Amino acid sequence: MEAPREARYAHQFSFYNAINFQITLGAPMIIYAKSLGASSTTVGIVAALAPLLTVLQLPTAYFIPRIGYKRFVLLGWFSRTLVGFGLALVPVASFFDQTTKTSLMLMCLFVFNVLRGVSTGAWLPWLTSLVPEKVRGEFLQRDQLHVQLGSVLAMAISIAMLWGKARPWQFMLLFFLSACAGTLSLSFIRRIPDIEVGEQFRSSSQPVPWMEMLKYQPFRRLLRFNVLYNWVVGGIGAFVIGFLRIKAGFSDSEILACALMSFLGAFASLPLFGALMQRTGCKPVLQIAVTCYLWAVVCWLFVSGKLLETDPLIIGLIYFIMGVAGGLFSIANTRLAMDTMPAMGRNHFFSIFTVFASVSLGLAPICWGIFLDLVGNAEWKIGPFEVNHYSLYFSFLVVFIAITFALIRPLVEKKGLPISLALRDTVIYGRLRLLARFLNR
Repeated sequence: MEAPREARYAHQFSFYNAINFQITLGAPMIIYAKSLGASSTTVGIVAALAPLLTVLQLPTAYFIPRIGYKRFVLLGWFSRTLVGFGLALVPVASFFDQTTKTSLMLMCLFVFNVLRGVSTGAWLPWLTSLVPEKVRGEFLQRDQLHVQLGSVLAMAISIAMLWGKARPWQFMLLFFLSACAGTLSLSFIRRIPDIEVGEQFRSSSQPVPWMEMLKYQPFRRLLRFNVLYNWVVGGIGAFVIGFLRIKAGFSDSEILACALMSFLGAFASLPLFGALMQRTGCKPVLQIAVTCYLWAVVCWLFVSGKLLETDPLIIGLIYFIMGVAGGLFSIANTRLAMDTMPAMGRNHFFSIFTVFASVSLGLAPICWGIFLDLVGNAEWKIGPFEVNHYSLYFSFLVVFIAITFALIRPLVEKKGLPISLALRDTVIYGRLRLLARFLNR
């Protein structure tokens, strides 16, 4: 059994969409905000808009069956692409001061993310209905590979465009290229086949039993795990950029080069661990992902406390491990969510899951940003360790990620092989495939 041939256009969509959002919502936008003199709170708001406005999926779940998955996604993505072209004009609006530009940037990002939040409510239910359960793991692995490849290309373009001391016209051109990538992604959405929504979903007027949904044990455990995990990852990428720019003295291009390593880490790890997940299930892969994230956060703690040097090689390695963790978490968590949601009420299950996860992912950077601004530049020493607002921030993250690891065990999923046997088989089969390719030359 395999996914419909046309469904593979979702991979090309993911590639160009990744270029679009990694520039518009990623490190380049944070760097642009910092170039305008944005505070940690403002940076937190920039990082929070995308996840926070995903709550709009909850009310739109009622309209998706009436409009259709494909049409709903197309309308949202087309509208947000138009906003992306408008955002590209902000850096070169020389008649505005930096405060006004910051306000315009936030306004454009707000509208962009409103449209994104509305339209993405149909994306996962669409794919879940389109891709058979038996091949979802392989499908998601390929999709994540395209996402990471697009992200690598987005960072490479950003490094080339912002090399040295970035000027407003360079930011303008970078954001324009991002909007063009978003436009290209639309052509692949049009090629994905739509799914006919069942009449019971389309016409039911019964109220949605939200509380009963929250009492469904596998769903509740997955929700709790994701909410806590998001308090760790929410905003970390943005605040690390602030730390490297202000405390470590990295240039914009150096920061982007280090950030590129995270996407390379995700891209390199997905083929091996995607095959491992097929045999063990999602939980062992989630444990590996959270362990990698714990290691990375501890390293950021040591760097911010001046127990480790801010050497570009060390920073690049930390980013690489974060990329491995993020890539593994994304594919395993998405697969677990798809398998956890029951067929009846799937749109609403996905909506409430995305809303809870996104609210936590959105509130986290705002709260952490306020915390960093409140602590300010206060510094003191405990032996060789320097306590400052960044080292305090990373200390809290270490505690949060340790608790998150403990929440993986209660998650409910179908049993797979023990990880030791699955890892052995994956390595052996991988070597056999390489040998077969060599012999067939």
